[in-house]
Amino acid sequence: MRQRIQALDGLRFIAAMGVLWIHCWAIHGNPRCYVGKIDISDFLALGGNGVDLFFVISGFCMYYFYASKNNFSYHDFYRFLLKRWFRLSPAFYASVVIYIVTANVFYNARLNSINYFLHSLFYLNFIENKFIIAGHFWTLTVEWQFYFIVPFLLIYQNIIGFKKTFILIFAAIYLTAIVSVLILQNHMDLLTYTILFRSVEFGCGILSGRLLLKKDFVLSNRVAWLVAFIAVTYLGRILVSNTILSLSAEFYNLFKLAGFTLMGFGFAGILYLSVTSVKWLNLFLGNGLFKKMGRISYSFYLLHALIIPVVAQFVIQYAPDLKGISAPLVTMTISAVILYPLSLLSFNLFEKPFLSIGNLSSK
Repeated sequence: MRQRIQALDGLRFIAAMGVLWIHCWAIHGNPRCYVGKIDISDFLALGGNGVDLFFVISGFCMYYFYASKNNFSYHDFYRFLLKRWFRLSPAFYASVVIYIVTANVFYNARLNSINYFLHSLFYLNFIENKFIIAGHFWTLTVEWQFYFIVPFLLIYQNIIGFKKTFILIFAAIYLTAIVSVLILQNHMDLLTYTILFRSVEFGCGILSGRLLLKKDFVLSNRVAWLVAFIAVTYLGRILVSNTILSLSAEFYNLFKLAGFTLMGFGFAGILYLSVTSVKWLNLFLGNGLFKKMGRISYSFYLLHALIIPVVAQFVIQYAPDLKGISAPLVTMTISAVILYPLSLLSFNLFEKPFLSIGNLSSK
């Protein structure tokens, strides 16, 4: 049984805080931030790609913790899905109920609770927009789409080899995404929120896990590599910015695909450096705060959209003089403080009791 990798908890914490930051920034109107005359807002927006980092981490974990099983079979396919369901669903279903009750009681939304819950029951988020109870839940749908793909890699890598299996699966999906853009052009925005476009990020995470398992890939001058991977990730962020997307009215989704590719590669490189570090990077990501927050990052992610609007309204009402990024920073700080005990409670009630069932390393 493989031990928990502390650096991953640190990365999960960073990803969760990145998502929290970008939503706080957006709710305050994306204010600009200048250092002298230099606008660094777009660089700060990189934190908003915490979702992309989560996808890379997921790809890494799903492969790293299962690939050691040489006889992975279709029976294990079923067990894999069952474990994933027990790990994710209790906290997710509880969050769905909380969002529905909050909308009906505090916002007088008069939602059809049964329809909204049933829509989320099978992770159909973002497939039918009118029944989305929380916009960020689309990521869980993508996760499950990935869960139905990765077992085929685990099964057939033992038959035809990892390289052939990986290329057959992920190249096929990637090429399908490209062809879809060329055919549908600007009528396929929803597909960018599916595995069709996001598989490349999971795939990059898988490659990182593969390298770690082989233990024969060493990067010297790690600081330089870290800077390079951050630069690649930032370049990917630029490619999905409105400035770049506006360059083509029909084929802008190709820019998105290229951006997701670079972000996946960059985040996978950062992840690999993190999990192989024995010095400062491991110490930084493995500190007590990061480990605790990383542990509850799933509940933190599920609940954050419930807290941000309330805190943002409070900040706007009682601190109207906050300028620039001060308002979103204050909103993020207060939201994080509130979310910690709520996420810890959710973890203890809806995650911890099911960890032994959903643990990827257990038999």
